Amino acid sequence: KHTSAPFYQMALTFNKRDCLSVVKQYGIKTAISYFLNKGDNINVDEIIAKVGLPCFVKPNNAGSSFGISKAKTAAEIIPAIEKAFKEDSQILIEEFLDGPEITIGVVEFKGKIKVLPMTEIVSENEFFDYEAKYLGKSQEITPARISSEIHEKLEKIAAHVYKILNMSGFSRSEYILVNDEPYFLEMNTVPGLTTASLIPQQAEAAGISLEELFHNAIEMALKNDR
Repeated sequence: KHTSAPFYQMALTFNKRDCLSVVKQYGIKTAISYFLNKGDNINVDEIIAKVGLPCFVKPNNAGSSFGISKAKTAAEIIPAIEKAFKEDSQILIEEFLDGPEITIGVVEFKGKIKVLPMTEIVSENEFFDYEAKYLGKSQEITPARISSEIHEKLEKIAAHVYKILNMSGFSRSEYILVNDEPYFLEMNTVPGLTTASLIPQQAEAAGISLEELFHNAIEMALKNDR
């Protein structure tokens, strides 16, 4: 017994390409992307034709924003690819989505799927990179500064994605709002759970203490057959 998601769900969500391919089948909007294995022929013109500029180049299987670059010109794509390949043998190149980033915690709470208050990420850097995440180079605004209509839309999508992926336990998903339309980026099934982490911040905003959150996680794990 453990308080995290089952093994398959954790493996699936860690592989960005595979996770995106699953949720897209259910009508969830995602960025246009281009996939490369190490050793593949790299055609910069083909990449730009598919995803445009600027674009994000990221390791397919990695966390904490390691190896991610924002390529603004054609000349920056190859160095960005080389950087990403230092972290993984597979990389994902995605179109730039212009809009606010919203991170949403979804948990199994008292036997039901609960969407926690959302957090708006405002990075001082080009994007929510390692510095922004861990070295204080960002603002984390909970609850997010969004309308009730957008909040309701995101809440439904976040709960739906949790169900699609047959999740249990803790999760935190990232979305970009483009013209008020949510685009799913990825899901983290092992989110930080310190007092400074996003899930505990969101739980506190929902009136749930860390003690209550962890006690519930243990109870749910003991009741769960998976």
